[in-house]
Amino acid sequence: MTHILFRNKRSRSPWLRTAGWRVEAALIYLFWLLVARMHPDQASVTGKWLFRWLGPRTSKQQRIKRNLIIAFPDIGDHQLEMLAREIWGNFGSVLAEYPHLRKFADRRVSTVIKMEIDTEVRPIVEDRKPAVYITAHLANWELAASAIAGTGVPLSVVYAPQTNPLLDRMLQSQRRLPGCRFIGKHNAVRWLVREIRAGRSVGLLPDQRMDSGKSLPFFGLTTPSPTTPAWLALKTGCPLIPVQIERIGDARYRAVFHKPLLVAGEAGDDENILQVTAAINRLFEGWIRHRPDQWLCMKRRWPKLADEIAVKRRLPCA
Repeated sequence: MTHILFRNKRSRSPWLRTAGWRVEAALIYLFWLLVARMHPDQASVTGKWLFRWLGPRTSKQQRIKRNLIIAFPDIGDHQLEMLAREIWGNFGSVLAEYPHLRKFADRRVSTVIKMEIDTEVRPIVEDRKPAVYITAHLANWELAASAIAGTGVPLSVVYAPQTNPLLDRMLQSQRRLPGCRFIGKHNAVRWLVREIRAGRSVGLLPDQRMDSGKSLPFFGLTTPSPTTPAWLALKTGCPLIPVQIERIGDARYRAVFHKPLLVAGEAGDDENILQVTAAINRLFEGWIRHRPDQWLCMKRRWPKLADEIAVKRRLPCA
């Protein structure tokens, strides 16, 4: 979060670093204090319009453009600018919706999430069978956990702790859901195996680059890709179920539980792990092509070759 909103430069002075963390947390706190008083629709619109203006003025604007150029090499300059602006707008909506996440997750009063569950997945969900659920950083990705846990499935979700510990605690306080646990990504795999063996399902967001991953194609270029979801499903014999979150309006979403990419009992050899991971990349490509305006692409997704392509399109490298 902080490396999206602010320049992520490490200070040599612990005092300056701590002061910067406090400023960051205070700004987010004040923003959340404002939008928490609004209706969720109004909060979503407020965040969208604010970040459509603010986002292109931040240091992450060029990173978004470079990622979009790689994913959509034929995109025109005007379309590129407009699409980057819409991506910032979606991010602003997500940020403004954090104080309303509990309302979204309350099935008794919420009409926010429209559920669509594949016929092969429905018995897995209804019987609360352990599964590995995956989603991507699209629309409001936080709602994938709400959609899954809201069906009654006991869920443990992997998350990336923020560098700023103050902001990390703030985010975790907003994410609390009945029946849902959050596990920090560092050394998380052994904990996830334990969670599955205890009868719980697990959730991961494997769409961003992981330097320790395997080099596999993503939008035509190879890039380190996380193999943990495929390995975990094959290791434990669980189905691997993609959950797609799509924004269909201001504070309105569709959660689609897709057909499993992997069914229980398949062989867990290295070749199968790579094949399943490649299938995950292709699936995420399709989701992004469908709604590129809802893609969180503010980090480096590909190796440095991405910068070389950006230079050819006369975009500065950061």
